[in-house]
Amino acid sequence: MTFPILRSLRAGRIIENRKPMLTCMPKRVIGQRSFSINVLARKPVPALFDLHPEVAAALQQKKAVVALESTIISHGMPYPQNLETALAVEAIVREEGCVPATIAILDGRVKVGLTREDLEKLAKTGLKAKKTSRRDLALVVSQKKVGATTVSGTMVIAHEAGIKVFVTGGIGGVHRGGEDSMDVSADLTELGRTPVTVVCAGAKSILDIERTLEYLETQGVTVATYGDSAEFPAFYTPKSGFQTIANLESPADAASLIKANAALNLSSGVVIAVPIPVEDAPKDASKIEAAVVQAVKEANATGVRGKDITPFLLDHVKRVTGGESLKSRTDIALVKNNARIGSRIAASLAAQTSLSAGNPASSVSYSERPLIIGGTVLDISARFQGQNGPGGVPTFGTSHQGPCHLSMGGVGRNVAEACFRTGGNPHFLSAVGADVAGDGLLQEMLGEGMDVSGIKRLTGHPTAIYNAFLRTDGNLLAAVADMRIHSAIDGEETARFIRANKPPIVCVDGNLSTKTMQKILEACAEESIPVLFEPTSEIKAHNLFEVDAKVIGASVRYATPNEGELLVMAKRAQTLDNLLTIIPNIIEKRGPQGVIVHQRGTQKSIPPNETLIDCVSVTGAGDSMVGTLLTALAAHHISTPLKNPSAEQLATIARSGMRAASASLMTDHAVCQNLGPWVFDK
Repeated sequence: MTFPILRSLRAGRIIENRKPMLTCMPKRVIGQRSFSINVLARKPVPALFDLHPEVAAALQQKKAVVALESTIISHGMPYPQNLETALAVEAIVREEGCVPATIAILDGRVKVGLTREDLEKLAKTGLKAKKTSRRDLALVVSQKKVGATTVSGTMVIAHEAGIKVFVTGGIGGVHRGGEDSMDVSADLTELGRTPVTVVCAGAKSILDIERTLEYLETQGVTVATYGDSAEFPAFYTPKSGFQTIANLESPADAASLIKANAALNLSSGVVIAVPIPVEDAPKDASKIEAAVVQAVKEANATGVRGKDITPFLLDHVKRVTGGESLKSRTDIALVKNNARIGSRIAASLAAQTSLSAGNPASSVSYSERPLIIGGTVLDISARFQGQNGPGGVPTFGTSHQGPCHLSMGGVGRNVAEACFRTGGNPHFLSAVGADVAGDGLLQEMLGEGMDVSGIKRLTGHPTAIYNAFLRTDGNLLAAVADMRIHSAIDGEETARFIRANKPPIVCVDGNLSTKTMQKILEACAEESIPVLFEPTSEIKAHNLFEVDAKVIGASVRYATPNEGELLVMAKRAQTLDNLLTIIPNIIEKRGPQGVIVHQRGTQKSIPPNETLIDCVSVTGAGDSMVGTLLTALAAHHISTPLKNPSAEQLATIARSGMRAASASLMTDHAVCQNLGPWVFDK
């Protein structure tokens, strides 16, 4: 396999030593399905755009994506508070089952979705970043400046990328005295011509809210309030004294409005105004409003007009309130609340859109998709060639000629691919480094059509690599494995995902740390979700038994060890019978001897389906079987929750898994590229 990123490097398409974020990829075809990067937009993503792989995957899978602006990071608060807030807001979006896409311009590239390094760069640049509205986009890109996008700029980019929902703090408006100065925020004109929904807390009361709403009406923009009242909020206060045309009481109501706006081919956007929760509003809110009223009177009396009036009002309010009411605590709470509501709306919109499109894969409920948690690895094999010493062992201390091969690997990743190819459409939670290897793996998986939105790109951790050195006959001489990143998979975050999405079955591989595994199994036990444990190796088979025994017994219902791994597990439980008391269903992989299904008091041997004509590689065969089992087990637990399959049912499922393993043996890919639901055909 050759990674797209490596092909691009050889073709000279990546320049200026910039990080290989996803720009565009050729359409890939799997069977009868066709995938391209930006399936939601009506036209290709502009060449100047860099879509983060996680964002591109979510758009491709028609999952919910939430756009976030970057001016709040650069100009909203000082470093490091701005970085902490940006990360916290993105985390909230993820908690609600969506993918965050913070938008900014860095080094002449329009970034849709930022890495941790990108966010840090923007946060440290602070006020030196250029506030970028529609007017400024071309200039900032051409001069390769750091651009922090405003509401207007973010809407333009989000629309081009195919993102429908955008969360921010508040929108701009008509400034006081704007009827004379014509000082009207570009946010309002953008809302009149760009079909993106902006979820915000209204407009600040230093603006002319009445004229702001009138202007939006003139622009044809639908403005509605989220909650039990139609009163338009004034950012720091939930009430402005002015009404919108409707109130929306649920995310589904809001999503229906957005969907109808799109169905009518209206070119205008939608504003959904979310009042700040009473508990988060500043205690001196009435004092702020009184200060604004007094400042307006003073401005009129002293002749302050035009561009001078907004700074005058801000200064007056700051003096009256001591400045604290317009700062950090309230701003942060308000943006977080908007992010939570906006993400719920985006998730509801994605679900409604998928169902109406009749898309069988994406219309499957989140709770019907199996969850796989484990390692993603870049496998490198180098085989010595030519004259070597006895037994094919090379002379050390010098270089040798020989073929090198790169491929996607990692037990969790292989299992996820097999599950995907056999129709399971799994969630896959994993981690790669923010490096070339990580980008290559993400792009390759994305090109196959897999959902990579659950794979984190972590800074400070290299992507896991398994580097094998082979003798001239192809047998292993030695290998070096760097799997440290697997210990960075966050158990708390994964447990939150499980509780929020309640998958029908969860698979964990033995690469996970004991601490992470404990958190995952606790969450599954609480939610009565069955767990399948894939030991990975004899050494890692021990990891499960470092978890609290009661938690194992309450969650792990399946295990898929090979013969050696089963011996280790049985020894830890003292006997196989004791092990089956803890884990009631064990599917033992025995290579050319087939499979044995173990249940208490029952053993069922299943011989191989067929004789192999040509075994190319054993790598990934067992993982292919496990992924196929998960597809079938997920379907079983959806139709008959909390019930264990019988030994005969498991044997039927295992036969399908063996077909998948056989297909893998006859290819040099870990998972056969032609694997599909056909494995379940009798």
